[in-house]
Amino acid sequence: MTFPRFSSQILAAASVVAATFAIAGPLHALPIRKTHGTMVRDTIDSFIVPRVEGFAQSTGTLASAVAAVCTTNGDETARKAAATAFRETVKSWGGLDFVRFGPATREHRLERIFFWPDPRGFASRQLRALLAAKKPELLEPGALARQSVAVQGLTALEILLFDEKTPLGAGDDEAARYRCALASAIAANLHAVAGEIRDGWQGGDGFRNKMLRPGSDNLLYKDSTETVREVAKALATGLELCRDRFILPELTAVTANPPRRVRLAFEASGATDDYLRSSLAALHELYDSIGFDAYVPADKPWMVSFLPNAWKSLIADAARLDKLRANERGSEAHLRALRKMRFDLGGIRNIIVKELAPNADIVMGFNELDGD
Repeated sequence: MTFPRFSSQILAAASVVAATFAIAGPLHALPIRKTHGTMVRDTIDSFIVPRVEGFAQSTGTLASAVAAVCTTNGDETARKAAATAFRETVKSWGGLDFVRFGPATREHRLERIFFWPDPRGFASRQLRALLAAKKPELLEPGALARQSVAVQGLTALEILLFDEKTPLGAGDDEAARYRCALASAIAANLHAVAGEIRDGWQGGDGFRNKMLRPGSDNLLYKDSTETVREVAKALATGLELCRDRFILPELTAVTANPPRRVRLAFEASGATDDYLRSSLAALHELYDSIGFDAYVPADKPWMVSFLPNAWKSLIADAARLDKLRANERGSEAHLRALRKMRFDLGGIRNIIVKELAPNADIVMGFNELDGD
């Protein structure tokens, strides 16, 4: 066959391009579109299960650290170690709190770990009643699990562990010893609940298998459209929790006339920022585990740049909030950071719920937090 003269030049050029492409790869490779089943498997195995295990480990460290405060009569080094362990546990839970399906939702475990919001101060009032009663039976293993959720977890432990007027373990009187023993029992209870959640994901009848093997014989999930909805809703729920627990209350308070104080989660321990940032980092990781980037609509290419920029902006603004809150409360910089975070949280959530999920054939359905 005879080719036109320029054919050899075209073929040569094509060979160079092909060779370059093979070496360097595509300049703008498109994300791989995962199946629903792969989305769920990746989320469980790379995100949920490792974080559940990490939370169980952090609560174990916390339980040992609080117990050490009591055995050392409130030694300062022991108290500092317990405070550090508490903040690490808060960070660990911040990356899981929004996973509101599976073992965490059984037997009120979510509330037993973190009773919040608490606008009426139930945790403080009920703790005072327990401390006044000094019932020794409440210190037995498993006894706190039968009490109010307000006195079982992080909210109650923070009150006892970070009370500057009455340092935990200080004093050798009966009241001081009981107070420390109660804090130790709360920490042990947290570790027990974390262990229940971890164990609930494991084994042949564990929640991992239930989600990875939907079908007619599965009482919870008939197919992967139902399981993938769970993980997608967790992402939307987490974005709402960050907005409703941290951004909106503070923004409302500082813009009130006159401005007013607002009580934020984990203020006493100085872990407010730790919790928020760990939640945002975990939500971004969950977003990547699901693989939503691959489902940006072709007719809305602006999302390709908006989404990573919004995630990056959220992390950066969250890192600045503690300093702004402490030194420039109500300033233009403080308000700008809060408003930008509100915008980014809402923007990411709306894109996920209204664009990416439908494009991935995920039916979000009813959302427990805002009812839409």
